[in-house]
Amino acid sequence: MFQRSVVIAAVFIILSGLFIFPTEGEEKVIAIRAGKVHTVTGGIIENGIILIKNGKFLAVGKGIEIPEGATVIEVPQGVVTPGLIDTHSHLGLGPSGGITEDNEMTSPATPGLRIIDSLHPRGLMPHQDSYLDAIAEGVTTVIARPGSGNVIGGLSALIKLGGETVDEMIIRFPQDMKMAMGARGGALPGYPATRMGTAWTVRKAMNEAQEYADQWEEYRKEKEKNKDATPPKIDLDKEALLQVMKGELPVHIHCGPTVDILTAIRLGEEFHFKKLSLGHATGGCKVAEELAKRGVAVVVGPQMMVFDEEREELVNLADCLLRAGVKVNIMTDADVVQQEFLRFQAAMAIKYGMNPEEALKAITIYPAQLVEAADRLGSIEEGKDADLVIFDGDPFDIMTRVLRVFINGKLVYEKKGES
Repeated sequence: MFQRSVVIAAVFIILSGLFIFPTEGEEKVIAIRAGKVHTVTGGIIENGIILIKNGKFLAVGKGIEIPEGATVIEVPQGVVTPGLIDTHSHLGLGPSGGITEDNEMTSPATPGLRIIDSLHPRGLMPHQDSYLDAIAEGVTTVIARPGSGNVIGGLSALIKLGGETVDEMIIRFPQDMKMAMGARGGALPGYPATRMGTAWTVRKAMNEAQEYADQWEEYRKEKEKNKDATPPKIDLDKEALLQVMKGELPVHIHCGPTVDILTAIRLGEEFHFKKLSLGHATGGCKVAEELAKRGVAVVVGPQMMVFDEEREELVNLADCLLRAGVKVNIMTDADVVQQEFLRFQAAMAIKYGMNPEEALKAITIYPAQLVEAADRLGSIEEGKDADLVIFDGDPFDIMTRVLRVFINGKLVYEKKGES
């Protein structure tokens, strides 16, 4: 009888641990009740409720039951959006442009360089405050890129800003290969000095990478016959470009005038880039249909307005491309424009006629789609990473303040003095 009682008690303790007490590592539910929730993909929810658990959105909607014991955040006048995303940034690398940490100036082509080796972990370098400044204005994710001091700058990284070390911040590395056309691609003193030379540099590097691949294929065949066959020397630059040639890695090209845009398109088709996106592309309106037809995305900014000589007026670059069917992101090119001003870049596009919903998408879901991470980022949906921003008003009003920011369900910023 005693043994039976002991067994029953043991079973009760085990079941209590399973069904009553939270399991190790399980987090409490966070419930946010806000005046307005911009889900981005599911419309706007008035007086909406968001549930967060274990770093993910558990539910979002109206009239959702809040679990007992949840941490409840009440912001009846608050406006909630997903965390903001900038797909063309040099955040944490020092001042952009010229000979700085984000521009390698030793060679026209440095495809093997890794941007993660230059990122300043928070708290270790003077520029670390730029991460905190960005978070405090709702920016949660960026693509950190090499600069445009040479033609092929190297490998970019998709990072979240909430980590304390580079490795904690990385979502995906490498994200893409950064290149630059035209005058920027020829910024390296000496060579290449022309647009023809810039394009030739890309072709030369890509063809040399193909020759390198052929050498390794010959070696593998020879190895089957002769185990003592000598392998080719490892070349990190060519190894990186092989990822582009095999269709494993997208390419992002800095360009401005229409002539450079067309050259970038030409190179993309010539070498069968997996996915091509352009940065800046200030001449894009003149070839918007070509860009749309080829599925080339454009990351617009920091120059949001361009002068149209034919119409003799300023044209909203983002809106012009979007109306033609081009996939548009909006960027800061931080630190050209400080990273924290991403939403104000979008506000500038709205001022000159862009639809506000599209402007919000251009700094949330469209960037997530560009980087093939829309299953995790860019909208407030069940199962996605719980990255969100709580504003005290319209996100695109210059007077609106950020009240709280969450990354992966963790509160990473809270405005002092705000409940």
